[in-house]
Amino acid sequence: MTTVPLPPNEIERLEALRRYNILDTPPEESFDRITALAARLFDVPIALVSLVDQFRAWFKSCYGFDTREINREATMCSFAILSKDVFVVADTRNDPRFACKPYAISEPGIRFYAGAPLIAKDGFNLGTLCLVDSKPRHELSAEQRATLADLAAMVVDELELRLAAHKIAQMDAALIEVTKGVSAATGEAFFYSLAQHLTKALDVDFAFIGELAGKDEDKVSTIALYAQHEIADNIEYSLLNTPCKQVIQQGKLCCYPRNLQAQFPGNFLLAEMDVDSYIATPLLGSTGRVLGLVGVMARKPLENLHLAESLLTIFATRATAELERKRAEEERARLLASEQAARAEAEAANRMKDEFLAVLSHELRSPLNPIIGWSGMLRTQKLNAATTARALETIERNAKLQAELIEDLLDVSRMIRGKLSLNVCPVNLISIVQAAMETVHLAAAAKSIRLESVLDPAVGLVVGDPNRLQQIIWNLLSNGIKFTPSGGRVEIKLDCTGSYAQIEVSDTGKGIEADFLPYVFERFRQADSTSTRSQTGLGLGLAIVRHLTELHGGTVCVDSPGEGQGAIFTVKLPLMMKTELKGLKPELEAPVSTQPSSSFSTVLEGLQVLVVDDEADSRDFLAIALEQYGARVTAVASVQEALLALQQVKPDVLVSDIGMPDEDGYTLIGKIRAMTPEQGGQISAVALTAYARSEDCERAILAGFQQHVTKPVEAAAFAATIASLARNSFNIVS
Repeated sequence: MTTVPLPPNEIERLEALRRYNILDTPPEESFDRITALAARLFDVPIALVSLVDQFRAWFKSCYGFDTREINREATMCSFAILSKDVFVVADTRNDPRFACKPYAISEPGIRFYAGAPLIAKDGFNLGTLCLVDSKPRHELSAEQRATLADLAAMVVDELELRLAAHKIAQMDAALIEVTKGVSAATGEAFFYSLAQHLTKALDVDFAFIGELAGKDEDKVSTIALYAQHEIADNIEYSLLNTPCKQVIQQGKLCCYPRNLQAQFPGNFLLAEMDVDSYIATPLLGSTGRVLGLVGVMARKPLENLHLAESLLTIFATRATAELERKRAEEERARLLASEQAARAEAEAANRMKDEFLAVLSHELRSPLNPIIGWSGMLRTQKLNAATTARALETIERNAKLQAELIEDLLDVSRMIRGKLSLNVCPVNLISIVQAAMETVHLAAAAKSIRLESVLDPAVGLVVGDPNRLQQIIWNLLSNGIKFTPSGGRVEIKLDCTGSYAQIEVSDTGKGIEADFLPYVFERFRQADSTSTRSQTGLGLGLAIVRHLTELHGGTVCVDSPGEGQGAIFTVKLPLMMKTELKGLKPELEAPVSTQPSSSFSTVLEGLQVLVVDDEADSRDFLAIALEQYGARVTAVASVQEALLALQQVKPDVLVSDIGMPDEDGYTLIGKIRAMTPEQGGQISAVALTAYARSEDCERAILAGFQQHVTKPVEAAAFAATIASLARNSFNIVS
């Protein structure tokens, strides 16, 4: 059996083929028209655009043939790519190379084959435009050969047009990606963000922004240096014998696409970094003077020079502006226009900060209320065994919730300061996904949510921090469970796409409105931050997911058909190319301390108290705590239930939370104060809430509450507050 030889330039040929990004793409009309035309012109039943990959022949267009690919050894195209002329076999059974092949022997088989090479503009043979018939035919005439070659040239033209369109789209995507990454950053944060996003968009190992330094400006001091997926310490180096000197001296973009070290022998820094390619452009100040440069370097030849030139040229202008502003700030002199722009930006940031601080106060205080309350009740040793167990479970659950909130805050603080680091090693994502699923299993079970997984065991390793990778997946799963109603489904899929591992988390939850999708991964942003929102949280989890994903050199995106139709989060992480083992950081647990509290016995004897709180833990604690002090308690979860209970039990005191879904505490007290005294319109009312700002207190009093008490509360002190309020209002002596 004849073994098909490989072209002498096979490695380079395959690289050229893959640059077109054509393999495994859907059929396209422009190619199908050519194969249909070829079949009609030559009166053959089958015409194919065949691209010869490493182990297969893949068909971009198939006329009269249903299979999209076949083994390379089983195709005649593997012989056709060895020549730059039209390759014709009039009868395979008469050709010793093919006579014993199954496709020549079988009926109906391949008896005739003619393939015109697809010669790219750089001279590589990518495959063939081939004609196939189950009957033997005569040799093609010179005119027919020329016609087939012309049709093959049309296929190549379509490939080139498609590649050009892809490059334009790639340019647009890269521009959007880098712009989005740096748009909100200024000063030092801008430079580091630009360096990071340039390495990502251009798939290079190093990116740097530097300014001229030294007495004679004969050195470069880096402002930001991003090396191999992480921020590196800034350095200062001499311009002598460096490509940077050419950029500075010529005042224009300079490019060394390959073999850089051969052109600058003796440069220790380039040799140490193992750099093979370099491209940089100068930062020209408003006076035309060179202030510094921005550039990228790679340990391999630069592939997309046009994209690199465009991005560097575009963002050099912004980098120059930031550098001039940085120098102006160091001299404590600002231009009026810059000041006005900064003021508007600061006002928007302050509004977002105020909203976040209000939500932060609520989310941190709410878990503390049942923790401190139940702790005080446990110290009285008056609870039965069942209530004691419930108290301990509630304390543990809320303590863990608060620990998660605090950890999120710490992570965001590290993100803002650029101090969130990774302890990387080769990681099997299947075990990471399974561990994350185990962590959220109980939360899903509590809501009767089906937690499903589809994990491809063939997915390779990634280089990453196992704990941070699990945090990414845990956050996405928790988010899906949080926003999916009872009886819904959350699914996680793991597979690979190209050189990336892909993790997809989908749910059947409430979905995301289209106008909020661009802000999903921003810090401190929530679709609903009002006091009537139905979901808790700080709006940090997805921001942490994006940051951790990008630290791992990956990407994360979200899609949602719309509100009520669920959401799909997709994380892509680069598969490991080289093994680099590093140590793991141990986890530490902080000790938990308790605080004693005092107790009262019958201070509320005879009082009827109505408790309104949508949080079951807080509502349960308040009811049992007040009963321990002699009160008769009715506890409800909503405004409507409270209004009904007000008429049925005629309470003496109302205790109401402020932040509740649908209708909040302000709505409740407004409706009550509109009632007659006989209906309970003058009931003594306490606002018990985690909203703790002074304006929150003022608003509660103006709305009609007599007291504003912030969570967490100690049971005895709160009972005394209610007793005091009752005595002042109704002269009841406990």
